[in-house]
Amino acid sequence: MIARLLAILLLPGLLVSQDAYHQSLLQNLEVNYDLVGGNFLFTPDETVVLSSFSSYGALNATTVSETAMDFALAQRIEVTTTGNNAWDAGASIGTTSTISEGDLILLTFWARHDSPTSQVFVFAEEATIYDKEFYFPLSFSPDWTQYFVAFRSSADYGEGQLRSGFHLASALQDVYIAGFNAINYGDAYSIEDLPSTFSPFDYDGRSLDAPWRETAAHRIDRLRMADLTIQVVDADGTPLPDAEIQVEMQQHDFGFGTAVVSCRFPGNNCYDETYVNKMLDLDGRGHGFNHAVTENAVKWRTWEQGWLGPPEDAVRAFEWLTDRGVTMRGHTLIWPGEQWLPDDINDNLDDLDYLRTRIDARIAEMIDHPELKTYVRDWDVLNEITTNRTLESAFDADAMFTNGRKIYNEICNKVRAIDPDLAIYINDYVAISSGSANLVARYKTFLDELVADEVPFDGIGFQCHIGSIPNGIPQVEQTFNEFYQRYGKRMKVTEYDINSQVDEQTQADYMRDLLTLTFSHPGMDAFLMWGFWDGNHWKDNAPMFYQDWTLKPSGEVFIQKVFDEWWTSEETIADQGGKATLRVFKGDHQVTVRHGNEVIAIDVNVRTDDTLTVQLGGTVDTTEDQLDDDDIEILPNPVSGGSATIRFPEQYASFDMRLLDTAGRTICTYEAVESGDQIDIDVPSGTYVMIGQRGGHLFFSKSIMIP
Repeated sequence: MIARLLAILLLPGLLVSQDAYHQSLLQNLEVNYDLVGGNFLFTPDETVVLSSFSSYGALNATTVSETAMDFALAQRIEVTTTGNNAWDAGASIGTTSTISEGDLILLTFWARHDSPTSQVFVFAEEATIYDKEFYFPLSFSPDWTQYFVAFRSSADYGEGQLRSGFHLASALQDVYIAGFNAINYGDAYSIEDLPSTFSPFDYDGRSLDAPWRETAAHRIDRLRMADLTIQVVDADGTPLPDAEIQVEMQQHDFGFGTAVVSCRFPGNNCYDETYVNKMLDLDGRGHGFNHAVTENAVKWRTWEQGWLGPPEDAVRAFEWLTDRGVTMRGHTLIWPGEQWLPDDINDNLDDLDYLRTRIDARIAEMIDHPELKTYVRDWDVLNEITTNRTLESAFDADAMFTNGRKIYNEICNKVRAIDPDLAIYINDYVAISSGSANLVARYKTFLDELVADEVPFDGIGFQCHIGSIPNGIPQVEQTFNEFYQRYGKRMKVTEYDINSQVDEQTQADYMRDLLTLTFSHPGMDAFLMWGFWDGNHWKDNAPMFYQDWTLKPSGEVFIQKVFDEWWTSEETIADQGGKATLRVFKGDHQVTVRHGNEVIAIDVNVRTDDTLTVQLGGTVDTTEDQLDDDDIEILPNPVSGGSATIRFPEQYASFDMRLLDTAGRTICTYEAVESGDQIDIDVPSGTYVMIGQRGGHLFFSKSIMIP
C-alpha cells in the first residue's frame, strides 16, 4: 500500500519527460485497470523506441506514421523468406533502466497484420545467454489490437541486459508494431492486478454472484416481458372455463443476429446450404437469428467493384432473409478512411465538387434503391469516424465549414431527406474496444458536435470486438449508460466477437455476460455478432460454430439464453372465468386454445401488457368438419423441387394454411389455398407440419418432409 501511494505521488513528475503516447498509455492503464505509477523500461518516446529496435534476418523494417490511434508511429516489418526456426528473423530492443529480481513488469504493445496471416513469437530474454523470462506465440489480427504481458523478473538486470521483441521467421508476413514499452511496478501490485494476454484474465463481473446480475434480471423482466391475458369465450361471449391454452413463442421482439456473407445465399456464387439452414435453425429445433447485416456486400468499394459478386447477389440475400422474417441492417454507407473509399475518391481529395457529387450519388443509389429501401430500415450511415478521417481532412478546405466533419451533417441530412423513416446509426468500435480514453473522448466530441448541430441520427452502434483481455462487465455497463444518458439514442451491439487468445470457457462466460447485459439495458434494441461460423469470419474465431459446424461453448450459451431461458413455451388451463394470464417475452407468439373438440390457433404480437379474446363455437362446427389425415394429400411428400400440390375434399372451398417447424414456429403462410393449388415450399431440410385454418379454426394438420 505504501509503495502504491508513493507511485501515485510521484506520477505528476513522471509525466514530464514522456511524449503524448506514453502519457496516454499511463492514463489508459489507470482508467481501465486502476494501475498508477511505475517506471518505463524503455525510453518513453515513440521515436526513440522504434529507432532503438535492431532487426536481423530476411525482413525489411521501416517506420511509418499512424494518425488514427493514440500512437503516432509504427514499425512495419515485412518478412521476405521463412526460416527453419522462428528466431531466424527478428526484431528486439534492450531496456534503458535496471530491474531487480521479483519486480513486477507489464509489457505492452499494439500490433496488426496486412498479410493473409501472421505467426509471431513475443519474448523477453537475457541479452547474452538468451534465458527467457517469457516466450509466447501470437497470431495478430487485421485491426490494431493492444497486447499485454505481465511477469515477475526472475533475476537482476542492468541497463540493456534484458531484451524484448519478436521472432518472425515462421511465416511470410507483413506486420506492424507500435506503442512498444514496459512498465516496472516493483512490488506495488500483485501479478493478478495486471492485465495479461497470455494468462486467464478474470474480468470484472464474471462471478455468478456479481451484483450486476440481479439488477439485470429485474430489468429483463421489466423491459423484455409483458403480461398476456387470454380470455376464452363461446359464440355468445360467455366465458369458457377449463380451456387448454398453449403459448409458443415464434420470434423475439429484441434483435438477436449476425453479420452474413451474401454470396452464401441461394442463387449466389458461393451458395452454402448448411450456412443458410443454420441461419434459421441454430439449435436443431427451428430457432434462428431474427436480425442480420451483410458483412461487406454493400460497402462502397465492394458494391461498386463487385468484389463479392454483382450487386444483385446482395439484393437477393437481403430478399431471402427478409422473406423469412429476418430484419436487415445496412453496413456501411460512408466509411471515411482512405483504405475504405473508392480509388477515385482518394485520387480527387482536393476537388470538393467531385467528392460531393460522388457522395450524393452513393447516398441516392443505396438509400433510394428500389429494393434495398424495402428490406433495410436502419443503416450504419457513418462508420468509425473517430479514426477514419480522410474525408474530414479533405473537407477542412471547405470555406463554409468550421471543420471538415461538417460533411457528416450534410450526409445525414441528405439521407433523412430521401427516407424520413430510416433509422440512421453512427457505428464505431472505440467506446468498447479501443482501450483508449483519448479515442473515447474524441468520439464523444464528434457526437456532441452532431447533436449541437441538430444533425438527424437515431442510433449508436457499439462494435464490441473484444480483445485478448475482456472488458469488465460493470465497465461496459457504465459505457452503455453514459452514451444512453448523454445522447438519448437507441443503441445496438453491432459487431460482437472476441480474440482467439481468450480461452474457450472465458469466451463462453463473456458471451453469457455481455449478451445478458445488452438484453437487459433499456437503451439496447439488438445484439449482433460479426459472423457466426469460423468458415466465414475475419479473425477465424466466430462465436457460434467451428469450421466443421460443431457448436462452440459460446454458441451453446447463446442458444441456452436466447431460446431457452428467454423463450416462452407455456401451457396452462383457463380459470372458471375462462381466463389465464402468462408472463411472456415480448415478440411474436402462437396461441392455441382447445376446448372439447374445438381448436383455434391465433398469432399475436406482444409488445406491452395485452389481453387476447379467443372465441370458440362460432359459425364453423369443427367437431363435424375437422378433417382426418387421410383427407389431405400433399404431393409429393417428401417435397421436391421447392413446391407441392395440396388436395382436399371438394366441399371445402379453400383454407388459409401455415407451415410450422418442429418448434411450432410459423415459417410460411398461404392464403385462400384451393384444392389442387401448387404452393412454394422453399425452406431448409427437415420435418414440418402443414395446418389448414379458416376463421382461426384448425381443420387439419399434416406432417411433411423436406429432404
